[in-house]
Amino acid sequence: MELDPEVVRTAAFQAAEILEGMGYTGRHGSIHLLNLQLQSNTVTAILHNMVAWQIAKMDKRWTFRPKGGATPDLTAENGEGVQIKATSNTHIKGNKVSTNEGFFVAVKYNRLGYEIKINEILMGRLKSSDWIRPKGTQWAILKPGSEERLRKIYP
Repeated sequence: MELDPEVVRTAAFQAAEILEGMGYTGRHGSIHLLNLQLQSNTVTAILHNMVAWQIAKMDKRWTFRPKGGATPDLTAENGEGVQIKATSNTHIKGNKVSTNEGFFVAVKYNRLGYEIKINEILMGRLKSSDWIRPKGTQWAILKPGSEERLRKIYP
C-alpha cells in the first residue's frame, strides 16, 4: 500500500504550521512553545510525530503509533508500516539498534525563529545496509548513496 506523495507533502507542511502555532495562553501567562528555546532534537521529535499524525488523519488506511521503538510510526491493517524521519541538519538518522528496514518518509527542515521551514521531503524503501552505524553513538546515519535513491517529493 503506497503513500500518496501529495498526502505526505500536505502532512509535513500542516505539521510545521501546527508546530509554529503551539503555545499556552491561560491564567498562568502566555508563552509560545518555541520561546522555550527547546533543543533541536526536541523540536525534531515533535515535528516527527506531528507529520505521522497528520498522515493518519488524511489517509485513514494508516494508524499513527506515537510510541516509537520497534513499531513503525504508521501501520496498516495488512501489516505494512512507515517510518518517519525528521532532521534539522543534512543527515537522516535512525536508531543504531533498529534494523532500519522498510518504507520511510524523511523530512528535512530548519527552524528560523518561529518558522519551521520544510526544505526537502523524501520517501522510499530502505534496507539495513543503507545505514552507517558509527561507534560511540546511538545513531545510524543514512548513507549518501542510499539517500539519493529515495524519491524526492519536495521541492
